[in-house]
Amino acid sequence: MGETCLLVLAGMPPSDALITWRMEEADHSIAVDGGFVPFRQAGLVPDTLIGDLDSLSNEEHPGSEFPQLKVVHLHEQDTTDFEKALHWIKHNTKTKNLIILGGLGKRTDHLMTNLLVASVADQSLEITFDDDKEWIRRVTPSCPLTLHGRKGATVSIVPICESSGVTTKGLQWELNCETIGGSRIVGQSNRCQSDSVEIHCSTGTFFVFLEKV
Repeated sequence: MGETCLLVLAGMPPSDALITWRMEEADHSIAVDGGFVPFRQAGLVPDTLIGDLDSLSNEEHPGSEFPQLKVVHLHEQDTTDFEKALHWIKHNTKTKNLIILGGLGKRTDHLMTNLLVASVADQSLEITFDDDKEWIRRVTPSCPLTLHGRKGATVSIVPICESSGVTTKGLQWELNCETIGGSRIVGQSNRCQSDSVEIHCSTGTFFVFLEKV
């Protein structure tokens, strides 16, 4: 069974309760540049801090008071901090389940870039974006999605590229071996009809958005 890694980016900061819970569930915790701030605000210290640290003020920079913190300085500017972090995780951990906080909100361009970066990451990696209002999970052929206890919740299926064989079980409007993507968008504002929902595909990559109720 693979390890769970918590990755905190510099987008909309999670609540203290959310980051504390997610850190307790993770085998590794990583702050990416400004993602270090939510850890400090919650009284937590991640295992690793990655990036060029240009998003941190002088007061926010880690000092000698965090001797257990591993700081990985990455100054290359041709990729985003998220891409740098994914590369580091791939080569330095055994992560199979990646939980991302701070990847949503603030700037829409950052959100779109984060989803595009996640869409081309290793398909065997289970990727989840989480915040206090919604939850987003990437689905690939090797990472189907099963939801429990969400009856009545609004759920949307949003393709990044063309995906085929998209099949659902437990939604109000089911998909049965559909091809989605491009001009065919059929998954907006669906609803969990059951407390057990399954979503999978044969090819491609898409994201499932779930409103928290």
